[in-house]
Amino acid sequence: MIRKKSIRAPLSGGTRRTLTASKRKPVFHSVIVILGLLGCVGLFWTLIDHDEAVITRSGDSISVMTQLEELHQEIVSQSTHQEGKHPTATESSTPWETVHALRNEFYRRYGGRGASEDMFRRGVQAYGSVQATARRILTAAAQQTPFVLSFAGYSVTVGRGNYYHQSYPFILGNLLEPILQKLFQIQVTVRNSAIGGIPSFPYGFCFEHFLGSDPHVISWDFSMNEGRGAAVLESYLRQSQHQLKEQKPMVILLDTDPKRCSLVEAYAKQGLISDAMCVGMAKHAVQDATLLDEAKDDSQKPPGFRNWQEFGAPSKCPGRGNWHPKKMEHEWLGWMMAMYFAQAVEEAQRIMTTDVDWRTNYRSTKSITSAVITTSFPKPVSKLPNNSNAVNHLLFGHPSETDSNQYVMKELSCRTNFLPATDHDKVLPSIVVSGLSPGVTAKNIMEQRSDEDYRAGWVMDLSSVERETKIKVEQCGGLGYVDLKTALYGVPESGTLRFWLPISETASLQHDDHGHTADDTDAQHWFSELILCEANEKRSEYACHLDKDIEYIVGGRKVTAPVMVQGAAEYLKRQTCVHVGIPAGAQITRLAQVQKADGSSLSSEDKARLVANSSVHTENPVGLVVDLNIRANVNRKDGACCISHVVWEQQ
Repeated sequence: MIRKKSIRAPLSGGTRRTLTASKRKPVFHSVIVILGLLGCVGLFWTLIDHDEAVITRSGDSISVMTQLEELHQEIVSQSTHQEGKHPTATESSTPWETVHALRNEFYRRYGGRGASEDMFRRGVQAYGSVQATARRILTAAAQQTPFVLSFAGYSVTVGRGNYYHQSYPFILGNLLEPILQKLFQIQVTVRNSAIGGIPSFPYGFCFEHFLGSDPHVISWDFSMNEGRGAAVLESYLRQSQHQLKEQKPMVILLDTDPKRCSLVEAYAKQGLISDAMCVGMAKHAVQDATLLDEAKDDSQKPPGFRNWQEFGAPSKCPGRGNWHPKKMEHEWLGWMMAMYFAQAVEEAQRIMTTDVDWRTNYRSTKSITSAVITTSFPKPVSKLPNNSNAVNHLLFGHPSETDSNQYVMKELSCRTNFLPATDHDKVLPSIVVSGLSPGVTAKNIMEQRSDEDYRAGWVMDLSSVERETKIKVEQCGGLGYVDLKTALYGVPESGTLRFWLPISETASLQHDDHGHTADDTDAQHWFSELILCEANEKRSEYACHLDKDIEYIVGGRKVTAPVMVQGAAEYLKRQTCVHVGIPAGAQITRLAQVQKADGSSLSSEDKARLVANSSVHTENPVGLVVDLNIRANVNRKDGACCISHVVWEQQ
């Protein structure tokens, strides 16, 4: 059971008159009916925000590989959300009716008011203030932008064993959208950006890539890959509030570990985050365990606990691990989270009635972050991983030169091709100067790569396990899943892979506090750290090791001792990220002087590509040339070298 802290009676709220539950059915009921009709004609749509429509057409004439190609093309090509017009509120309705109806349905589904409220108190622990969440809703309403829920996590949040649209992020969105549309005339955008079998990092280096720059709410669900410690979560919290500093989003933990929930509580009390909650699984919250037992007759259970042991996807489909929540538990999770947001909606309505200028006052995102007292962080409370200071400072912040108890986060840049993504521009090829195998791209990622492809250069590829898994899923119609671990793979014959890492356009470019001018070429004056990561997958012990089997040349200087990152970015007991760093004497290279590894000049198209994705709007931007050469002992059979993420920190 989660330790209790009451911030307000969680489910109670005033009402002027009662709506029966039948007047507004939960949205997912309608979705299920529609999907059933579409199934009759062999067409399945899954609606999401950042990868809107994933379509799988049944038919013997279409090969599995063709379907996979279509699936990938649609995921990437339909990545821009087309917002519909916001519906107007029904003037005759009172603001409490919709929330009241939602609560009544919650009570009906889960055994009555008393049992449901007790279950909520056991399963959801809120930190910070519900007023902060209400301010987020009002800011979205004042700006007339969607209320954005971006979910990170691994296979549990993806919804493995079920259809993607049956995962709890979409259930929550379906429950909230009618309320927010009716009361505030805003839509709800849901991004389920979870990826199967992934740890908190390098995911946490790349928040904008996965979650977007505008989420009001984000999540953490990596407990299965993080052990019992809280240090990695602490870094994740800091990175999220720093990288997404405009919104400083609310954080939802799908976790009940006491250390981690206590950490979140401490951060809320210090004002480092303004609102958060820990949410447990049903086994932690439902007092009557027989309700979750298939041995008990469903006719004796409340509706929300019936068919509890059934996955949503057909039995022949993969992903039916006993650690994966089944369809009705995903619905349960969505409902539990929705009850917290119902309280925030009521608080937002209260503010609206007492502040006649609320639209003006909440038009700025500062109205959200006003509860966050600092943009830096205190000394970490967790025991730090066994890394060098350089690595831990990147993870947790750099001690201030004036106050050793204050830690400052520096600007991070990230490039990866992992999906789902909200940003399809800042990907690995956008920083490649030379060394890619021609014609082998993310667009044809489902095609098997040949040895000839690998001899022609580094290859955009999937691991054999990743490709086989996608084929198995496609044989079930795709299930709507969009996660994909695309990365660059190479062997010695692939030759040199050359990157050019651009400095981003931030206040750090002023250089007034670094004691040098914009003409200085010392790379350490511009760049602080460099980390490269491989795809998190099951690999042989003989597979390429990033710290031993690749020679790194950074800014013209050879890196003598690359070291694997400890305590973060670990998967199946294998470290997946290497700290390369910025060696002494390394030099920056402006774009006009960048050459390919063979000494030839860049084409105008290459320069335009590198500039377009650098976030720097100057004629001759600053960057860092990084070369990778694979040692002779690596081979494709045992495991080629893999680069899935390139992460650099600026001064």
